[in-house]
Amino acid sequence: MPTIQSLKQAPERAQPSHASRLVLFLTVFIDLLGFGIVIPFLPLFGHRLHITAGGIGLILAAYSAAQFVCAPILGRLSDRVGRRPIIMLGLLGSSISYVIYGFAGSFAILLLSRAVHGACAATISTAQAYVADTTAESDRARGMGMIGAAFGLGFVLGPAIGGLLGHASLRTPVFFAAALTFANLIFAAIALPESHTPEPNVHIEPGLASSRLASLSRNLANPLLMKLFSIAFLVTAAMGAFEVTFAIMVPALYGYGAAGIGGLLAYAGFIQALTQGYLLGKLVARVGERTVLLIGMLLFVAGLVPLGLTGSTPVLFIALALLSLGYGFASPAVSTLISKSAERNLQGEVLGLNQSAMSLARIAGPIGGGLLYQLGGPSAPYIGGAMVVAGALMLLPTAGLRSTP
Repeated sequence: MPTIQSLKQAPERAQPSHASRLVLFLTVFIDLLGFGIVIPFLPLFGHRLHITAGGIGLILAAYSAAQFVCAPILGRLSDRVGRRPIIMLGLLGSSISYVIYGFAGSFAILLLSRAVHGACAATISTAQAYVADTTAESDRARGMGMIGAAFGLGFVLGPAIGGLLGHASLRTPVFFAAALTFANLIFAAIALPESHTPEPNVHIEPGLASSRLASLSRNLANPLLMKLFSIAFLVTAAMGAFEVTFAIMVPALYGYGAAGIGGLLAYAGFIQALTQGYLLGKLVARVGERTVLLIGMLLFVAGLVPLGLTGSTPVLFIALALLSLGYGFASPAVSTLISKSAERNLQGEVLGLNQSAMSLARIAGPIGGGLLYQLGGPSAPYIGGAMVVAGALMLLPTAGLRSTP
């Protein structure tokens, strides 16, 4: 959290060069590329080790659980020691986790690999802090957009590359991701300068801390915010259930192998990136965030329901398009409504609570989705996810949302 001292220091910090921003972009891009290469094939890899769908859900949930616990700690640590060491730690942890994954021969080792990756997953948030350190407020949205673009591009290309590499062995994409992430670590260590003056003895005024805590408590007691947090949780949990079961369901119903799964996920990622990067702003300007959230959840439900019910390839592509459009609209719309419904001086804290709700959803969603698949078959997690989003829809009409076209 910025202090009076840090705000006084901010004008003295040199603005980053174009080369530094390129390094930061590549750091995030390559890290998410490695993540996108590996994660779609975890269910297939687990299946070869005779791990049930419920077990795969637990393995995926371990990432979010470790991230939920460790990300705030690493964020505070970056204020004390600087952003650069934490980015280095994140990249090193990712590389090590891929190596553990590649040599895994049991449920316990796969669980360990995802927990290590989640515990060190500070690259994105610390990169955002780096941007905040080195940009004026007028240029900050553009800088955050650069991080978002790197995130989206890496996650779109990762599954496609992983699909191509997965022809030889399901372990090949994992070791490739480990090597790529370690090379990125060396590149960032050489070329990425520090952006933040470490402040090991940050002084917090007692009155300021108590007043902010009281204000945060008032926001948590706000029924509107609690409904929005619930919507964000339910939508993200349904998406988590989809993510954990998709790579198991597609070979069983549609006959696709590793390359096909990678291509399908790249297709879905491209539609979601297009939705958030281009269509979202235009639609919000016309109808407002509340209506966009409503449209997004309806499309999401329409995409989820048919996924596990048919082996028709055209239906699969249409359902993925609807699902990607829906989540691409709903997720940023609910975050924007949360921001607009919070007190101006508590934006960071309230949006952080939203991220915590989404992290918890990415624990509950994969576990629930995996168990539903194991107990009810291919259609169960998607029908269940649609019912969960329908429950979120029931919260929307009575939420009294403030949204202006």
